[in-house]
Amino acid sequence: MSKTLPTVMETLVHERDQYMSYTLLKGASESRTVVAVVGRMHLEGMKNNWKQPVNIEDLQTIPPPKPIVLAIKIFTYVGVVVAGVAIISSFCL
Repeated sequence: MSKTLPTVMETLVHERDQYMSYTLLKGASESRTVVAVVGRMHLEGMKNNWKQPVNIEDLQTIPPPKPIVLAIKIFTYVGVVVAGVAIISSFCL
């Protein structure tokens, strides 16, 4: 998955591991007992991130879309509108 979809792998696994490690460590510092059920895929990443500095603001911020993604969305929207107008105008004739 990391070779085919590196961005998805980064977000769904690596950043999630960092976030879960951070929140569990924070919870453990505020309470005597913490119990967490974690998927097997996240265990190694959480161990690696345990007590490592994490910039939580970066993990909680959604990055702005890349210009190409924005352009594709705009062209798709315009295409749908043009197709809709063409279909509606063909019914009116």
